[in-house]
Amino acid sequence: MATLIDTLKTRLTAKITGMLLGALVFALVAIGYTLLLSWELEGAAAAINDSGSLRMRAWKMAAIINQAEGGDGLSDSQAAELQQTRNEFEQTLNGLRAGDPQRPLFLPRDNHIRGNIQALQSYWRDSFAPSLDRMLRERRISADTAARHELATRHFVAQIHATVGLIEQEYARQTFWLRSSQMALIALAMCGSLIMIILLYLMIVTPVTRLHQGLQRMSAGDFGVRLPVEGQDEFAQLAQGFNTMADELQQVYAGLEERVREKTLRLAEKNRHLSVLYDISKDFNRTQSLEDMCALFMRRIVPEFGAAGGTVRLIDRSADRVYLVVEEGIPPTLSQQMQCQKLGSCFCTIAAQRGRTSVNHLNNRCAPNFSHCLEAGFAVVMAIPICSSDKKLGIFNLHFMEDRHLGPEEVQLLEAMGQHLGIAIDNQRLAVHAKELAIVEERNLVAQGLHDSVVQSLSFLNLHLQLLKEAVGQGDFSQVAETIPLLQTGVQQGYEDLRELMGNFRTRHDETQLEAAIGAVIRRFTEQTAIPVDLKIDNTGAPLANEERLQLLFILQEALSNIRKHAQATVVSVRVINRADFDLTITDNGIGFNPEAVLSSLHTHIGLKIMRERASRAHAEFLLDSTPGQGTTLSLHLPREQRQKA
Repeated sequence: MATLIDTLKTRLTAKITGMLLGALVFALVAIGYTLLLSWELEGAAAAINDSGSLRMRAWKMAAIINQAEGGDGLSDSQAAELQQTRNEFEQTLNGLRAGDPQRPLFLPRDNHIRGNIQALQSYWRDSFAPSLDRMLRERRISADTAARHELATRHFVAQIHATVGLIEQEYARQTFWLRSSQMALIALAMCGSLIMIILLYLMIVTPVTRLHQGLQRMSAGDFGVRLPVEGQDEFAQLAQGFNTMADELQQVYAGLEERVREKTLRLAEKNRHLSVLYDISKDFNRTQSLEDMCALFMRRIVPEFGAAGGTVRLIDRSADRVYLVVEEGIPPTLSQQMQCQKLGSCFCTIAAQRGRTSVNHLNNRCAPNFSHCLEAGFAVVMAIPICSSDKKLGIFNLHFMEDRHLGPEEVQLLEAMGQHLGIAIDNQRLAVHAKELAIVEERNLVAQGLHDSVVQSLSFLNLHLQLLKEAVGQGDFSQVAETIPLLQTGVQQGYEDLRELMGNFRTRHDETQLEAAIGAVIRRFTEQTAIPVDLKIDNTGAPLANEERLQLLFILQEALSNIRKHAQATVVSVRVINRADFDLTITDNGIGFNPEAVLSSLHTHIGLKIMRERASRAHAEFLLDSTPGQGTTLSLHLPREQRQKA
C-alpha cells in the first residue's frame, strides 16, 4: 500500500490513471444505481398492473354470482368461468407476493405494502376463497348469499384498492428519486469534468507552460531562469533537469567569451602556420639553385619563430659528414665550426643521424660540447631533421638568444617544413640526375651519328690517303690521278654530313607547332638535295608530348639523311596522321635494299639502330619495308594507349 501511495506521488501517469479509474468507478456505480432504480420501477409498474387486475377479477367473480342468483343457480359455463377467474385471481395474488425477476415483478420494499398484501392473501385464503369454493360446489346461490358475497367483494376490493394506492405512491417516490439521481449525475458529470480539467491543467498544462516560458527566456539569453520544483513526478524531474541544464549553461556561457578568444587565437595561429607552409611550398616550386632555395627557407622561418639565427646542413653519405649549405644570423666563428662536421660528433649531427627533432637549453654545464654556441650568446639550440620519405637528408637549426619553449604545434610545423624542404631538395636532385641521364643518352646518340657519318668519311679518306702515298712512292701517277678525285668526293661527303649533323643539332623545334617543325626539316632536306618531297599532314588529334615530338622529329631527320646518302631517290613522300593514334610514313623511290640483311647487321648500320632506339623511347612501333630496286618505306605507329598527355 505504501508503495502504491509513493507511486501515486512520484508518477504523473499514476496520478492520471488513478483519476480516470476513480471517475470510471463512480460512473459505473451511478449507472448501476440508476439501472437498479429503473428495474425496481419496472417491477413496481408490473405490481400496480397485477394489483389492478385483482380488482377486475374480484368484480368479475361478483358479476357471475349475481347472474346466477336465484333460478337454477350456476350453469356449467358460469361455473367454469368462475373457477377460471378464481384460479387466475389466486395465481396473480401469489405471484404478486412472490415476485418474478424475469418480468420483472417486484413489490416495493415497504413493510406497510407487504403487510397489506399479506392481509389480502390471508383474507383470500381464510374467507373469500372458501366462500367461492362452497358456491362452486353447491351451484345454487341464494339472494342472501349473493348479497353477502357482494358485500365481501366490496370490502376485499377496497383493501386491494388501498394496496394499489400504496404501491402507486411508492412508485411515484421511486420515480422522483430516479429523476433526482439522473439530475445529480448530470451535475456530478459537469462538476467532475470541471475538476478533471482543473487537475489536468494544474498537473500538465501549468508545468508545460512554465517549461515553455523558461525555454523562451533561456533562448533570449537569460541563463538565470529557474523553474519551481513541486512534487516528485515526471514534471518535477523535468524541472530539476532544466535547472541543472541552466546551471551548466550559465557556467559555460560565463567562460564562453574567453574560450572563443582562445579558439580565435589558435585559429589565427594555425592560419599563420598554413600561410607559412603555403609560401614556402610556393617558393620551392620556383626553379632555383639549392643554395638559393635553402637561403630563402632560412630567411622565412628565422623571423617567423623569433630566432636569432639558423642554418641548413646536409648529409654527405660518401664522406659520412654534415656540411653547411646556408646560414642566417650566425657569427663567423660559429659558422666556421659548422662548415663540415663528422656525422654523430655533436648534438646537431646526432639529430641529423637519428632523424629526430631535438631541443637543447644551453647552460654552463653543456660545455665543452656547446662552448661555441654559448660564446655566441645562444640560450636554446633546436635541430629539426630534413627528410624525404624514409631518407635522412640533413638538418636545419634555429638558435635563440633567450630561453624559448616551443609548443607541440610549433614543433609539428617545423617538422612539416623540414619535410617540405627535404622533398624539394630530393626533387631538385632527381631533376638534375634526370637531366644528366638525358644528356648522356643524347651524347650517345650524337656519338653514334658522328660514327655513322663523319667517322666513316674520315676512314674512307684515311684509306685513300694511304693508297695515294703508296702510288706517289711508286711513281704510279695514273693511280694518283684516280685517287685524288676520290679524296675530293670523300671530303665533300664528310663536309655535307658534318653540316647536316650540325644543322640538326642546332635546330630548335617549337613546342606546340608540329606542322611547322616537320616543314622546317623537309625544307632543309630539299635545299641540300633538290629532291622534291610530297608532304601531307592530318593533324586533327591531340598534341604530342614534348618527348614524343622530339623523338619523332629526330627519326624523320635520320630517315631523310639516309635517303640522301644511300637511296639515290628522285621522289620522297612523307605522310603524317595525328588522330587518336599517330602514324608517320616515309617513302622513297630509291634503289632499296634487303631488309633481312640490314637488320641482321645493325651494328654496321647505326642510322637504323638510332631510329629504333628513338622509337622505343617514344613507345612507338618501328617498321621497315624495302625491296631492291623498288624503294623503301619506313613506318612509325604510336597507339593511343601509349601516348603521353601533352
